[in-house]
Amino acid sequence: MTATYAELTRCDPNPVKRWLQAQRLLDAARLVREPDLGTVVDYGGGDGALAVALLRSERTRHVKCFEPAPSLRAEADAMLAGVTGADLVASAADLPSDWARTAFCLEVFEHLPPEETDVALDHLHRVLAPGGLLVIGVPVEIGPPALAKGLFRMARRPGAFDGRLSSILAATLGRPPVERERATIGPGLAYFPHHLGFDHRRLLERVATRFEVLRQVGSPLGGPAAFNTELNILVRKRDVTAPQEANR
Repeated sequence: MTATYAELTRCDPNPVKRWLQAQRLLDAARLVREPDLGTVVDYGGGDGALAVALLRSERTRHVKCFEPAPSLRAEADAMLAGVTGADLVASAADLPSDWARTAFCLEVFEHLPPEETDVALDHLHRVLAPGGLLVIGVPVEIGPPALAKGLFRMARRPGAFDGRLSSILAATLGRPPVERERATIGPGLAYFPHHLGFDHRRLLERVATRFEVLRQVGSPLGGPAAFNTELNILVRKRDVTAPQEANR
């Protein structure tokens, strides 16, 4: 029987993992210092837990939760049923342009191949209002955190893709494996099921072509990524057409 998203994250049998999963949502929301988030898009919202948390905090009255994967969307549909202000959508085309003052994209990019990464960044740039803020949350899979996570995975899944000592040591040295296992999570939705192989440094290069990077804060301890299991990145929408117009 396939585990649900909640069983793999917030309801994991390991208490440390449960705490880390809960903390990452809190830390991501705290990265935006303005008390009023305005209209919010949760891009790749999983089971809807972040949307519920944001609405209950009363920092926003309207969250569009975009989740394209059918299995995850079914979980989100159950969680968001009857929640005032929550709007679950299945297609990025249903997200209006220049609409969101704040967007969140947590635990998404580590699963996306390069082509899908660029598409997601383009979608997020489009849906944000001018000057809108985006919080990107990703796991730290290089350096010391990669070693700690790798040993944990080895104990759970010896011999699996993310439980091989050679790959874990390479990631610890800042050279994660380039070739990663691919799967599909829905019709036309390619993804990497394992975190191992993800490098947030490469993602930052892509992000910087569309957004102004404001802050990077590790979670749960704060400070640099090397001392944390997660990294939250706060960026502001950049007008990618401005430089071209200025040169005309």
